[in-house]
Amino acid sequence: MKHCYNLKKTQTGLDCAGTAVYANPRNALRSKPECVSSFLRSARLLPVIVILLITICLPVAAGAEIVERIVAVVNDSIITLSELNAATAAAIDAIGGKTKDEKEAAGIKSKMLDTLVEQKLVRHAADRAGIEVSEREIDNAIEDVKQQNKLNQETFMLALAQSGLTFREYKEQLREQIRQVKFINKEFRSKINVTDDEVAQYYQRNSDEFYGPQSFDIAMIYISSDGVDEKTVRLKLEKIRDGLDKGDSFGLLARLFSNGVTAAAGGEMGSVKSGELDSAIEEAAVKLAPGEVSQPIVTPSGIYIVKLNRRAEPALKPITQVSEQIKDKLFKKSLDDRFRFWLEETKRFAHIDIRL
Repeated sequence: MKHCYNLKKTQTGLDCAGTAVYANPRNALRSKPECVSSFLRSARLLPVIVILLITICLPVAAGAEIVERIVAVVNDSIITLSELNAATAAAIDAIGGKTKDEKEAAGIKSKMLDTLVEQKLVRHAADRAGIEVSEREIDNAIEDVKQQNKLNQETFMLALAQSGLTFREYKEQLREQIRQVKFINKEFRSKINVTDDEVAQYYQRNSDEFYGPQSFDIAMIYISSDGVDEKTVRLKLEKIRDGLDKGDSFGLLARLFSNGVTAAAGGEMGSVKSGELDSAIEEAAVKLAPGEVSQPIVTPSGIYIVKLNRRAEPALKPITQVSEQIKDKLFKKSLDDRFRFWLEETKRFAHIDIRL
């Protein structure tokens, strides 16, 4: 039996990729999976939820001899050692394929067992709720996977075969994922409503989050040093400096001497946000007053001379620009809180017997 997880390592331990995905057959051809499902992405699920749903399909290693046994009982379902080993291998593969030591490996295995237990609980709840998935929904999910990963039917089936899955097994995994997402949507997502007042309050209390970056309106002369001797480069720099000293316009000098793509436009780059420039160029631009020209800036790609036309300081974005971002954040927190509470309450009343 194959169970599938797509986990990444974070500062707080193991977390999921942040969005739910359909089981991606192309993962057999890659070391790291991609989030591929617009249907599940639209569910806006939180890590605590999607950790139960995200998949990397990893069969048990070929030739491995495993003595099968039960490692946990959850109500009337069991979790086997092969299931746990497959999930653990997937988690380790997703963080680079190795662990620092046995302690870390044991910690991952323990977390994956918890995840498998929680997955069973969600599955049982979906059973009780009578959640069903149509063949059309599964077919649409498969088409979504193929389109997002640029797979035709032939390469899709090849990837499935290399992952060790049959087409029927793959469809059943999709069916279960969609079923659990539909349950979560019905029980939690549909009952959450973030109001405009809540958005406004969050905006007022956390305004520091919504300042745009500093930006620079600059012009630039680029001197390529690739295949050019040092004397030629130095001579060109001297001509530029002499021109600036005589009062020649920066734009004229850029047209005459720059090797950059903006040379014909007088070196004008327009408005560039902080973080978009090479760090050495931005560091020089920060120190300039409007109208000033920098000293030559030497970088691995060549030499730059920058003129600062105008600097725009960080400004608070209007609430209309960030309201959807805030609403999404508040929605996710509410969904996360509700699901965590439900999961803990469900565990309290479930029969869970860990035998590892």
